[in-house]
Amino acid sequence: MSRLKYTGILLVGAILFSCSNDDFVATTADNEIQAWLDTTGTVATRDDATGIYYYADSVNASGTQASPGVVAAIYYTLSDLDGNVIASHQRTNGDSLLFKVGASAVYPLGADFGVSLMRVGEIYTFILPPSQGYADLTSGAIDQDLIALLQIQLVAVHNEADLFAQEIVDIQQYIDDNLLDSLNLNPTDSTVFFLNNIAYKRRSAGVGNMPVAGDTIEVDYSGRFIDDTSFDTSEGFRWIFGSNEPRELLSGFEFAVSQMQTGERALFLVPSNEGYRESALVIPDFIDSDLVEDAIIPDYVTRVPPYQTLLFEITRVD
Repeated sequence: MSRLKYTGILLVGAILFSCSNDDFVATTADNEIQAWLDTTGTVATRDDATGIYYYADSVNASGTQASPGVVAAIYYTLSDLDGNVIASHQRTNGDSLLFKVGASAVYPLGADFGVSLMRVGEIYTFILPPSQGYADLTSGAIDQDLIALLQIQLVAVHNEADLFAQEIVDIQQYIDDNLLDSLNLNPTDSTVFFLNNIAYKRRSAGVGNMPVAGDTIEVDYSGRFIDDTSFDTSEGFRWIFGSNEPRELLSGFEFAVSQMQTGERALFLVPSNEGYRESALVIPDFIDSDLVEDAIIPDYVTRVPPYQTLLFEITRVD
């Protein structure tokens, strides 16, 4: 498995795995899996391209297929071949976990292949050889040679466009609940929606022109989710506007600043299609910082789950 490609925090761009298309070659792990199947009397199908074995614990022939491009909602249990549970996320642990199927937005990548075989309402167990599991994780948090039993329950699939549309509803609800358009409580302008569905509420006016390409911009900002949980903050954040130097900015963030005068303070509500979109799902989540250290995932994955609306309080100070 190759690495997720990224450039850093506040960056935009797809998170990509690029995996070899070479046929899977039988290995020691493959032999161990066969021995386990024989010992347990388990009947499983082997995918020759990946070396992943799988079997259905529960089927639902009428369920919607998790085809590439849809957003899967799952629960999971991760174990070793001895049945020792490494991690689990079930209904009792909270909401289902989301990832975009076929976008290489889940780690380990074997989960992406696995869910693509499933229909809503089904439970499958996947036996992942190290090459489709944790072979490139160097921290020791999970054994690189682990043959993983990953049981997945697919509880729903969503169209990405529907998730984006719901975010617009949620943004408007946030505006209403927080009385952002009450000029008595929140003076200056009413909230404005731009064509990209970013909402802008000016907190205090600035002076001068809005930025143009080549300007050196400096801002103080804080970022939070729509439930007001903080995920990032920075003072004196600088870059050359419109140049992707010294880093490529999140598209929604730079667009927000493009609307600001020097000294202005504003709130921007950024839907995920202008933010981190599908981000990435890490299974299990306790290895996410290790994956960042190994340059397998970008730093923002540890902070921003898939399909999160972002709220930025920004002050332009340059």
